[in-house]
Amino acid sequence: MKDLLAVQEQYQDYPYPLRDPEEETQRLLQVVGGQLPELNHWLYRGKENFKSGFRVLVAGGGTGDASTFLGEQLKNTNAEIVYLDFSFASMEIAQKRAEVRGLKNITWIHDSILNIPKLNLGKFDFINCSGVLHHLASPDEGLQILSDSLSICGGMNLMIYAKYGRAGVYQIQHLMKVINSDVNSMAEEIENCKAIVEILPATNWYTKSQDFIADHILFGDIGLYDLFLHKQDRAYSIPEMYEFVSKADLHFVHFTSPKQRLELEIEKYIKDTDLLRQIKQLDIRVQQAISELIVGTVVKHDFYVSKVKDTVADLACLTNVPYFYPETDLATQIYNFIDNGQVSIGQELKFKLNCRYVQDVDINIHVSKYTKYIFKNMIEGSKSLQEIFDAIRKEFKWNILDAVLINECKIIFTQFFKIGILFLRDKSIAAYKECI
Repeated sequence: MKDLLAVQEQYQDYPYPLRDPEEETQRLLQVVGGQLPELNHWLYRGKENFKSGFRVLVAGGGTGDASTFLGEQLKNTNAEIVYLDFSFASMEIAQKRAEVRGLKNITWIHDSILNIPKLNLGKFDFINCSGVLHHLASPDEGLQILSDSLSICGGMNLMIYAKYGRAGVYQIQHLMKVINSDVNSMAEEIENCKAIVEILPATNWYTKSQDFIADHILFGDIGLYDLFLHKQDRAYSIPEMYEFVSKADLHFVHFTSPKQRLELEIEKYIKDTDLLRQIKQLDIRVQQAISELIVGTVVKHDFYVSKVKDTVADLACLTNVPYFYPETDLATQIYNFIDNGQVSIGQELKFKLNCRYVQDVDINIHVSKYTKYIFKNMIEGSKSLQEIFDAIRKEFKWNILDAVLINECKIIFTQFFKIGILFLRDKSIAAYKECI
């Protein structure tokens, strides 16, 4: 209880992350994995319209990134968003951000995740909980409470700290606990920490990792306290993450961050053919654990979980519409490139792509006789797979099996799914407009 009160005091005095509500007039901060096309594709088999009384809980809403982003996307629906946080100072910032945007679809609750069972909030179709569970005395209890709060087909977007990328952070945290053992003022803790960070030698483990984790630079004293002086902080390796999810009777769906998906691909690191073949025979979770240990820079795990299995929209469901988002003109570009004869059937179309979450992604499309026509029929972004396949059969004037065309799409689309710019939605679901 003492540590919980210390954490609450921290976020009351130092609301994190630092946000200026007036900046809402200039930009909308996007939450990784929080776009409606992403949620629909990964958690609801492409069939969620977000209008039939869809209920959202932002558990530990902080200064309002998730509540603002989801509130903006859902403001013309009858969806309900419940924001919950135990820091009144953080909630005030989140409320001001919503006010600047004119959002009326958020209910505000000043309380702890641990008290949810007493609040009679009902069940939720989606829960966002980012950067919260790893600060609880019992993250397992916290996640179980959230799991129990999900509707029967509900899903979550979670973020917890990753163990190995934060090794240097925990070295500094331990150091500061020793130095500040008799200090009772947060301001003095910060001054002592600043003095230490300024004199860290190049040999220090945090010094070696500050290129990819530097909250104290981004958010000043607020970021410094959250990073180095937090009173309750733990992290998870990938095997521990999977166990954490399983214990709460949840199913892991996928990592939400395209950057992390790419970082955890074992092919990126292992080039020895025999060794790669050996590792690829292992369970995908073990492969990811190996990649995490190799790369060493994964500092957090962003991922989807669900109450049910098989939540991802499927190419085998021919009522699904494949569409690029937000890069809506990509199908046109690829079609024109092939149609202009710049690459022939049997050759590889190779180019680099810059996306929302990752830069300089290598795209490699093996061009078959069907490739051009797949992209041609995706240009409008409204044709189902069935309609695309029927159009291709009409072009070729023979009966090409659905299974053949599904396999073609799988070969082409997998890389786009992975980097988070291609999704599937049921034909009954209207196209999404990008929120900016």
